[in-house]
Amino acid sequence: MFISKKQYLRQSKDLKLNLLCQQKLLSVEGPQGSITYPLYAEFEYSKIERKLYITQTFNDERKKAFFQMYQILLTQSALGVLLGYRRQLNIVGIGYQVSIEEKETSNFLIFRLGFSHQVNVEVPYYVSVSCPKPRVLLLKGINLQKLHNFAAVLRRLKLPSAYKEKGIYYLGETVSLKQGKKT
Repeated sequence: MFISKKQYLRQSKDLKLNLLCQQKLLSVEGPQGSITYPLYAEFEYSKIERKLYITQTFNDERKKAFFQMYQILLTQSALGVLLGYRRQLNIVGIGYQVSIEEKETSNFLIFRLGFSHQVNVEVPYYVSVSCPKPRVLLLKGINLQKLHNFAAVLRRLKLPSAYKEKGIYYLGETVSLKQGKKT
Protein backbone atom coordinates (compact mmCIF):
# COMPACT_ATOMS: atom_id res chain seq x y z
CA MET A 1 0.00 0.00 0.00
CA PHE A 2 1.42 3.36 -1.02
CA ILE A 3 0.78 6.33 1.19
CA SER A 4 1.50 9.90 0.20
CA LYS A 5 2.36 12.24 3.03
CA LYS A 6 2.82 16.00 2.79
CA GLN A 7 4.26 18.25 5.48
CA TYR A 8 5.10 21.91 5.33
CA LEU A 9 7.27 24.41 7.13
CA ARG A 10 5.92 27.96 7.23
CA GLN A 11 8.23 30.88 6.59
CA SER A 12 7.75 33.76 9.03
CA LYS A 13 8.98 37.35 8.95
CA ASP A 14 12.32 36.52 10.60
CA LEU A 15 12.73 33.05 9.08
CA LYS A 16 14.00 32.52 5.52
CA LEU A 17 13.83 29.17 3.75
CA ASN A 18 16.03 28.83 0.66
CA LEU A 19 15.64 25.81 -1.58
CA LEU A 20 18.91 25.32 -3.53
CA CYS A 21 18.09 22.54 -6.00
CA GLN A 22 21.41 22.62 -7.92
CA GLN A 23 23.49 22.10 -4.77
CA LYS A 24 20.79 19.81 -3.30
CA LEU A 25 20.64 21.88 -0.11
CA LEU A 26 17.95 23.45 2.04
CA SER A 27 19.07 26.56 3.92
CA VAL A 28 17.22 27.84 6.99
CA GLU A 29 18.22 31.38 8.03
CA GLY A 30 17.15 33.47 10.99
CA PRO A 31 18.39 36.14 13.42
CA GLN A 32 20.60 33.65 15.33
CA GLY A 33 22.35 32.21 12.24
CA SER A 34 21.80 29.70 9.46
CA ILE A 35 21.74 25.91 9.07
CA THR A 36 21.87 23.91 5.84
CA TYR A 37 20.47 20.42 5.32
CA PRO A 38 20.88 18.06 2.36
CA LEU A 39 17.89 17.41 0.14
CA TYR A 40 17.06 13.72 -0.07
CA ALA A 41 16.08 12.18 -3.39
CA GLU A 42 13.17 10.24 -1.88
CA PHE A 43 11.32 13.46 -1.07
CA GLU A 44 9.72 16.03 -3.37
CA TYR A 45 10.22 19.66 -2.39
CA SER A 46 8.15 22.63 -3.49
CA LYS A 47 7.97 26.18 -2.23
CA ILE A 48 4.59 27.84 -2.65
CA GLU A 49 4.25 31.40 -1.35
CA ARG A 50 5.74 31.35 2.17
CA LYS A 51 5.50 27.60 2.76
CA LEU A 52 7.96 24.82 1.99
CA TYR A 53 6.17 21.56 1.20
CA ILE A 54 7.89 18.20 1.58
CA THR A 55 6.10 15.25 0.02
CA GLN A 56 6.96 11.57 -0.03
CA THR A 57 5.28 8.41 -1.22
CA PHE A 58 6.32 5.44 0.86
CA ASN A 59 5.31 1.86 1.44
CA ASP A 60 7.46 0.73 4.35
CA GLU A 61 7.92 1.78 7.96
CA ARG A 62 11.61 2.72 7.67
CA LYS A 63 10.94 5.39 5.04
CA LYS A 64 8.01 6.67 7.08
CA ALA A 65 10.20 6.98 10.18
CA PHE A 66 12.95 8.70 8.18
CA PHE A 67 10.43 11.19 6.78
CA GLN A 68 9.16 12.01 10.27
CA MET A 69 12.70 12.39 11.61
CA TYR A 70 13.63 14.73 8.74
CA GLN A 71 10.56 16.84 9.45
CA ILE A 72 11.47 17.07 13.15
CA LEU A 73 15.04 18.11 12.30
CA LEU A 74 13.77 20.90 10.04
CA THR A 75 11.39 22.12 12.73
CA GLN A 76 14.18 22.09 15.33
CA SER A 77 16.49 24.01 13.00
CA ALA A 78 13.78 26.62 12.39
CA LEU A 79 13.34 27.09 16.15
CA GLY A 80 17.11 27.17 16.61
CA VAL A 81 17.76 29.96 14.13
CA LEU A 82 14.79 31.95 15.46
CA LEU A 83 15.29 31.58 19.23
CA GLY A 84 18.41 29.49 19.84
CA TYR A 85 18.87 26.67 22.33
CA ARG A 86 20.44 26.73 25.80
CA ARG A 87 21.81 24.04 28.08
CA GLN A 88 22.99 24.70 31.64
CA LEU A 89 25.46 22.49 33.47
CA ASN A 90 25.92 22.69 37.25
CA ILE A 91 29.18 21.52 38.78
CA VAL A 92 28.74 20.11 42.29
CA GLY A 93 31.61 19.14 44.58
CA ILE A 94 34.16 20.65 46.94
CA GLY A 95 36.76 22.52 44.91
CA TYR A 96 35.07 21.76 41.58
CA GLN A 97 34.88 24.72 39.22
CA VAL A 98 35.14 25.80 35.60
CA SER A 99 36.60 28.85 33.87
CA ILE A 100 36.89 30.06 30.29
CA GLU A 101 40.24 30.86 28.72
CA GLU A 102 40.15 32.81 25.47
CA LYS A 103 42.98 32.24 23.03
CA GLU A 104 43.60 33.59 19.54
CA THR A 105 42.13 30.66 17.64
CA SER A 106 39.42 29.38 19.98
CA ASN A 107 38.12 29.28 23.54
CA PHE A 108 39.00 26.63 26.10
CA LEU A 109 37.12 25.45 29.17
CA ILE A 110 39.35 24.71 32.15
CA PHE A 111 37.79 22.29 34.62
CA ARG A 112 39.04 21.61 38.14
CA LEU A 113 37.28 18.37 39.05
CA GLY A 114 39.32 16.84 41.86
CA PHE A 115 41.91 15.25 39.59
CA SER A 116 45.64 15.87 40.04
CA HIS A 117 45.54 18.04 36.91
CA GLN A 118 43.22 20.50 35.20
CA VAL A 119 41.09 19.26 32.32
CA ASN A 120 41.14 21.49 29.22
CA VAL A 121 38.38 21.20 26.62
CA GLU A 122 38.29 23.16 23.37
CA VAL A 123 34.94 24.81 22.65
CA PRO A 124 33.67 24.07 19.11
CA TYR A 125 32.75 26.96 16.83
CA TYR A 126 29.02 26.14 16.84
CA VAL A 127 28.65 26.56 20.64
CA SER A 128 29.04 29.73 22.66
CA VAL A 129 29.80 29.38 26.36
CA SER A 130 29.53 31.62 29.39
CA CYS A 131 30.28 31.16 33.08
CA PRO A 132 27.97 33.33 35.19
CA LYS A 133 29.37 31.60 38.32
CA PRO A 134 32.44 29.36 38.81
CA ARG A 135 30.17 26.33 39.25
CA VAL A 136 27.65 27.09 36.47
CA LEU A 137 28.31 26.68 32.75
CA LEU A 138 25.83 27.98 30.17
CA LEU A 139 25.98 26.60 26.61
CA LYS A 140 24.16 28.27 23.69
CA GLY A 141 23.77 27.21 20.07
CA ILE A 142 21.41 26.96 17.12
CA ASN A 143 21.81 23.25 16.37
CA LEU A 144 20.11 21.23 19.11
CA GLN A 145 21.82 17.93 18.30
CA LYS A 146 25.35 19.37 18.32
CA LEU A 147 24.64 21.36 21.49
CA HIS A 148 23.43 18.26 23.37
CA ASN A 149 26.38 16.20 22.09
CA PHE A 150 28.87 18.77 23.40
CA ALA A 151 27.03 18.97 26.74
CA ALA A 152 27.23 15.16 27.00
CA VAL A 153 30.99 15.27 26.31
CA LEU A 154 31.44 17.77 29.14
CA ARG A 155 29.22 15.76 31.49
CA ARG A 156 31.29 12.61 30.87
CA LEU A 157 34.33 14.35 32.39
CA LYS A 158 32.83 13.77 35.85
CA LEU A 159 29.57 11.84 35.83
CA PRO A 160 27.23 12.38 38.80
CA SER A 161 28.05 9.97 41.59
CA ALA A 162 25.31 7.71 42.94
CA TYR A 163 26.89 7.63 46.43
CA LYS A 164 27.92 11.26 46.87
CA GLU A 165 26.32 14.28 45.28
CA LYS A 166 29.36 15.16 43.18
CA GLY A 167 29.82 15.63 39.47
CA ILE A 168 28.49 17.59 36.51
CA TYR A 169 24.69 17.78 36.40
CA TYR A 170 22.26 19.15 33.83
CA LEU A 171 19.92 21.82 35.18
CA GLY A 172 17.02 20.10 36.94
CA GLU A 173 18.60 16.64 36.85
CA THR A 174 18.18 14.53 39.95
CA VAL A 175 20.23 11.46 40.74
CA SER A 176 18.86 9.06 43.31
CA LEU A 177 21.48 8.42 45.95
CA LYS A 178 22.35 4.86 46.89
CA GLN A 179 22.86 3.87 50.48
CA GLY A 180 26.48 3.42 51.44
CA LYS A 181 28.03 0.40 53.09
CA LYS A 182 26.36 -0.50 56.37
CA THR A 183 28.69 -1.10 59.30
